[in-house]
Amino acid sequence: MALDLSGLNPDQRAAVLTTEGPLLVLAGAGSGKTRVITHRVVYLLERGVAPGNIVALSFTNKAADEMRERLQKMTGKAVADSLVLGTFHSVGAAMMREQPDHFGVPKKFGILDQGDVYGLVRAVLRDLGLHGQGAERRFDLGAIVQRISLWKNDFVSPADAQGLYFETEYDEAAAAVYGPYEERLRALGAVDFDDLIVRIATTLEENAAARAYWQDKFRYLMVDEYQDTNRAQLEVVRRLAGERENVCVVGDDDQAIYGWRGAKVANILGFDMYFKRARTIKLEQNYRSYAPICTCANAVIARNTSRHEKQLVPQRRGGDKVTVVVAPDGDQEARWIGRTIFREVRENGTKPEDIAVLYRSAKQCDAIEALLQEHGLAYRILGGQAFYDKKQVKDALAYLKVMIAPKDDLATRRALDVPSRGVGLKTIEHLSEFARHRNLSLAEAIHRSDEIADIPSRAAAGLRSFSAAVKRAQAHFYASGSAVAPLQGLLEGVGLREYVLKEAGSEAAATARWDGVVWLLEALGRFEQRGRARGQVRYNDFFQVMNANKDKDEGDEEDAARGKITLSTLHSAKGLEWPLVLLIGCEEGVMPHKRVSAPRISDAIAGDLEEERRLFYVGITRARDRLFITRAATRLERGAQVPRKPSRFLDDLPEAEIRVHDIARDERLGHDNIASMAEAFLANLAKGL
Repeated sequence: MALDLSGLNPDQRAAVLTTEGPLLVLAGAGSGKTRVITHRVVYLLERGVAPGNIVALSFTNKAADEMRERLQKMTGKAVADSLVLGTFHSVGAAMMREQPDHFGVPKKFGILDQGDVYGLVRAVLRDLGLHGQGAERRFDLGAIVQRISLWKNDFVSPADAQGLYFETEYDEAAAAVYGPYEERLRALGAVDFDDLIVRIATTLEENAAARAYWQDKFRYLMVDEYQDTNRAQLEVVRRLAGERENVCVVGDDDQAIYGWRGAKVANILGFDMYFKRARTIKLEQNYRSYAPICTCANAVIARNTSRHEKQLVPQRRGGDKVTVVVAPDGDQEARWIGRTIFREVRENGTKPEDIAVLYRSAKQCDAIEALLQEHGLAYRILGGQAFYDKKQVKDALAYLKVMIAPKDDLATRRALDVPSRGVGLKTIEHLSEFARHRNLSLAEAIHRSDEIADIPSRAAAGLRSFSAAVKRAQAHFYASGSAVAPLQGLLEGVGLREYVLKEAGSEAAATARWDGVVWLLEALGRFEQRGRARGQVRYNDFFQVMNANKDKDEGDEEDAARGKITLSTLHSAKGLEWPLVLLIGCEEGVMPHKRVSAPRISDAIAGDLEEERRLFYVGITRARDRLFITRAATRLERGAQVPRKPSRFLDDLPEAEIRVHDIARDERLGHDNIASMAEAFLANLAKGL
């Protein structure tokens, strides 16, 4: 059956039919770019191009799988499976497996995951004497790994790195680690994820035979999300394209938000410099959002100077104005968000999966998460770490379970391990065997540990101390009828805060981590208050709500999201959309980030400011039907309310397309109106009398 192009607009159709030579497709938010890519693949197949000669590269496995599923429906499974669809990394790995000799790897090379890389870097630091006593706190392994990754993707060798100017001790440490790290990779016969791209680019440049083979095999290249490519990925595309230059890249420079991890927006801005014969097609029709949302997005992004000139043309007319919400302080902002979501779900019938709360920094999520817990609303978290998944919070939860649900052996085991009490694996085995033979829980076995032989004296002392602390907390709990104070006393008694301080390495870091435990205690107190108002406090409900909110779902994105409100960083929200979006905390120092919000900034920081504006634009364009943008006039910092300036990006929103909801003012006016109505009623009543 011939490919039907009748459902495409003229620009989409032009992008599909332009198959020869370099093509840049500037695809605005909600413009149907995936549809263009899949139709273009099918059109190439209909023109007689072999499936194995077509390569479509994406940045996530999810995007590649979605593309393959669409193509299976259009071409059949056999043809779709013959296409080369995947991420840069997966295609690079396949190329290396096909020609290991050309790429300088063993036939059965290994690919290190992130955990393996961290382990290797840790070992090198130790060998260099940089990972001894206290080194875990001196060097963040992730910061060193990131530096090495950025150098690799910019083709900076270990020798080159030694000659760089070092601004921080991290730069110096990373340069020292880089060479030995590469040597260990070679000794293991392994590569890391960066090698799957960098080695491909280097080999295609240096090895004429390999270059000729792959250029002949991959005759038509397509790259999705091209604005997110780094230098190494650009070179892979250039060297695979060769003189034929049948390369189509699809992307949007207005959504380039990953500069911090090495992406080069210059790759898409300067596409015609790398491919001189390039043609550009703009997809500007937006099928996602109502007109007010598109108009606000256009006004914001137009302030950037380094961009292709284009705008979103909304195809959905009507729609509500964008609402800018001003709260007196951060606490009232969070409570307004919680109330709004609760009303939408419980009163207006909005599906939870149709609502998203977006924010610049993952730590902004904690207050919203706690309030959703209070209202019993399930959610999932994208980007950052779930509040109730943070280690110190999970440790505190384990102690809560030991205190009020002592048959939970997993919780008992976790609590027993943190802080360390000298209770090793052998002792755990003795306890477990004792419990099994007597049909006891692990907690009960600990309380009777004096009856168990062969437990070392240090472990025995640790078990007795643990048992005594738990029994004291349980007695307090049963006497008071509340778990909050007993849990707080238990955590203090076992020294959990001191443990967190030791792990964090500084008072400031420990305080930030301990704030999570404080939130847990406060959330538990509010849960108890609601339970008492209903006549019964069911702690199992508290645990079940938390378990329901852990984003550990298996299956596809749709299944993972069903029945859950989405909490997401702006970076993680890219590529997604929701009918209702709340974009929160839009103040200077947050959005844009404090590192670029100084009054006087250098050219380099100005570029970062443009990326921050692109991030704000991405947040706006996630909304389909309704958009709320919130900010607080003050926020609590170190025990005091500190004034906060509204984000400069709010000034760019066109007045005709927004309405401002000042929580304090509108509530005050509401009270005044009620008073005026009462006065009028009494006056009329008096006249009638």
